[in-house]
Amino acid sequence: MHTSRNWLNARILFGSVFSLGLLATAGFAQARYDFILVDSFNANPLAGEAYLWDINDVGMACGQATVDNVIGYPGFVWEEQTGKTRISVASPQSLNNNGLIVGIGDILDLSSGQIYSPPNLPGTYYAPQFGGVNDAGVAVGSISTCSCSDSGGVLRIPYIWDAVNGARTIDVPNAKGLLRVNSAGMAIGWLNGWAANEGFVVNLETAEYTVLGDVFPPGYGAGITRVYDISDSGVVVGARTTSSSVYGFAYSLGSGFQILPFPGAGYQQVVRPRGISNTGTIVGDLLTTTASARCFVFSPADGLIDLATAGLVAGMPAGYRFYSAQKINDQGWIVGYGYTAGGKITGWVLIPHTVPGDVDGDGHVDLGDLTLLLSSFGLCSGESSFNPAADFNGNGCVELADLAVLLANFGA
Repeated sequence: MHTSRNWLNARILFGSVFSLGLLATAGFAQARYDFILVDSFNANPLAGEAYLWDINDVGMACGQATVDNVIGYPGFVWEEQTGKTRISVASPQSLNNNGLIVGIGDILDLSSGQIYSPPNLPGTYYAPQFGGVNDAGVAVGSISTCSCSDSGGVLRIPYIWDAVNGARTIDVPNAKGLLRVNSAGMAIGWLNGWAANEGFVVNLETAEYTVLGDVFPPGYGAGITRVYDISDSGVVVGARTTSSSVYGFAYSLGSGFQILPFPGAGYQQVVRPRGISNTGTIVGDLLTTTASARCFVFSPADGLIDLATAGLVAGMPAGYRFYSAQKINDQGWIVGYGYTAGGKITGWVLIPHTVPGDVDGDGHVDLGDLTLLLSSFGLCSGESSFNPAADFNGNGCVELADLAVLLANFGA
């Protein structure tokens, strides 16, 4: 996990990158990622749609796709070795590292096959819509307070469930739902309704909350401050949308806001982060000046990189276009969706090339990896701030042997 020391190190690197405000566009001599296309279930390869929404740290992703002679978009899980497997959960949005998957109404435990159907709260209707679940099995989402269409999403309340404590809500004024929850029981959610949803972060145990729009730094203009993901150390990523720009940010209660750089020439001033790993790498969406959608990966050491940069991704079909990067796991695997050359929507997975010494899983070894290793140096499994990704020899501790591996591959 990140500690305040980790975040301080990250802020130092953030500052140096932000002062440049540059996007890497020159191209890469060696690819950093391998591309895997995740298609629909339709027999006709030109038909159907597929989307990926989340991926856990053991390489399992969840999403939804069309199927021949089936109405709607059935849910599925994906793994590199087995490919897609249909599941009974409708619109699966998130899965934890233990194989618990949440969507609309039901929660599926893949390890046991058990399906949970959490109950309604008093005065609520229809099934809860889940957005996130942590490794403790706490699922969060929203539920309707009227038996009506509520197309604006203004008649909803936050919904929380786990197998031990059952169903409950949380008292945040005007809150309509929760999106994600981390291992420490910190959750992010939204106020007001679908259109004007202001983001907040809340401690599910104490109910203490912060509306991010209320504490956003001045000088960026008025607008809506949305949130999309939260790391286990409590770093929230989101975007402030104004009349002229979309400012991507990372925020923590202890350190405040860091504004991600704009990408520069050829791009609009639009940066929308959608996912963050526990190593601090952020993924999300961009727009070119011709309104073409792009995706990015950001780390303090590398800055903002367009995933369509020449040479960055190996194995991508000719003419494929990234549209939205949704999530990244702690091994650096990225999931999202995009368009084939023929215009079909498919999911995709980017798997980093394995490089010894690559702590943050971005496919190469740099100052970001060194910072992460040093923040965990001398620690062993079970200690606060121990980072297993920096334990290259797998002996349970981060020590000189691990540092030697990183230094021997620095720059690779």
